[in-house]
Amino acid sequence: MYVKLLSFILLLTLGGCSLFVSENYFGESWKGHHINELVALWGEPKQMITSKSGVIKAEYKIFNDNCTYIFITDEKGIIRTYKYESSLFGTCKPIG
Repeated sequence: MYVKLLSFILLLTLGGCSLFVSENYFGESWKGHHINELVALWGEPKQMITSKSGVIKAEYKIFNDNCTYIFITDEKGIIRTYKYESSLFGTCKPIG
């Protein structure tokens, strides 16, 4: 019991302030940036689809595919929208 409690306290301590930052914050901060900046920091997405009009949809899956981050650009490659989906305790954290 003591070990479990100590482990839980350690987990909370290591998590720090990131426990209080919303997942939406991480995507919102990329709006207005070029998709290449995101790829340079986060690495290659699991899937990147470019439409005929030049709009790009980049999808990142992390934590054994429990968290999905989706970024959509305009025709110039500038990130305009973002969303995330989570099946891991309802929370995802940033990649980079």
